[in-house]
Amino acid sequence: MPEFDIPGLGRARMKLTDLLKIPAKRSSSMKKVKDDLVEALYTEIRAARLVGHSWTTIAGAIKTETKVRVSKEYISRAFALIDKKVEAETGVRALPSHCRGTTRSGRKR
Repeated sequence: MPEFDIPGLGRARMKLTDLLKIPAKRSSSMKKVKDDLVEALYTEIRAARLVGHSWTTIAGAIKTETKVRVSKEYISRAFALIDKKVEAETGVRALPSHCRGTTRSGRKR
């Protein structure tokens, strides 16, 4: 069927093409998108952690700039896995995965 038979077909095609660039808010593919995002930003996340920035600050920066909803816990876990893999490959020591401060109830460990 030729495109000129249905009005708006070209605009609909463009809109669907644009949707491919943006991941859905809830989908099974979001885990892959988040993992790829953390892997792509690995060196920047590592540098931010070495300087002393919190996972909350890092997650906020990622959410603001990429519009991908990702928690500080997810970034921390994904980063730790990638950091261990890089340590095995290069020999550069991995950063500690969790801080040793207080427990959730607020008391010292």
